[in-house]
Formats: sequence, C-alpha cells, structure tokens
Amino acid sequence: MSEPFTCTLKVIDSGAPTDSDTWEIFNSVTAWGAKGLRHLPVHRISFGVENSHDGTLKAYMSTDGGANWRQVEGDNAVTAAASDDISGPYDYLVDTYDDFKLDWVNGGTTQTTWDPILRAHEKREPGT
Repeated sequence: MSEPFTCTLKVIDSGAPTDSDTWEIFNSVTAWGAKGLRHLPVHRISFGVENSHDGTLKAYMSTDGGANWRQVEGDNAVTAAASDDISGPYDYLVDTYDDFKLDWVNGGTTQTTWDPILRAHEKREPGT
C-alpha cells in the first residue's frame, strides 16, 4: 500500500500582491476542470506564505462548475510575518465541495516579501 501523497500546487497569480487587490491563489476549476476536484484523492488544501504586509484569506466553494462562488468559513486575517517566518499554514478541508478556490485580499500595501506555499493533501487530518 502506498503512502498518502502531498504535492505542491502552483499559485495562480504570480508576483507579489499590490494595493488592496484580490489575488487568486488557487482555483480547482482552473487546475482540474469544473467539478474535477471531487474525482481526485485531494482532501485538504494548505497555504502558507512569507509576507511583508497584512492580508486576508477567503475560501469559496462552488456547486456549478465555478460560475458562482459562495464563501465558506470566515475571513482569515493574516498579519505580516516576522523576517524569514511563514504565516500559516492555513488548512482547508475541500473534499466536501465540487469546486474550491482560495483568494488573498491584500491589505493596502504592496507586498515587498511574498513567498507562497500551496499544497494538496490526500490525508484528511491537518498536520499530515
């Protein structure tokens, strides 16, 4: 029996977030096609970032292939990380959704340090 996998995913919007803009971090429709998430052994998505300025993470689910998104959970306020530290990881259980996306709403100041880490996990339990 093989070990459960964890794989690194590509963050959609490249470069550092600016002003108070919204940056799409992950979108399962873009990654795997509409409703493709439910056919994969991905149970959790985790996100961590080395960031120089505050921002907000917003998680969404869709039941119609990404035509409409509804926010799940509350906003996650992410404060600026200390030098060389990582904020997070922020962990999202996604196996109950047809589609999932994660957005970063920048806090008004362009990030001078921005090093995101996005992963998909086969195990449901955080920290695995």
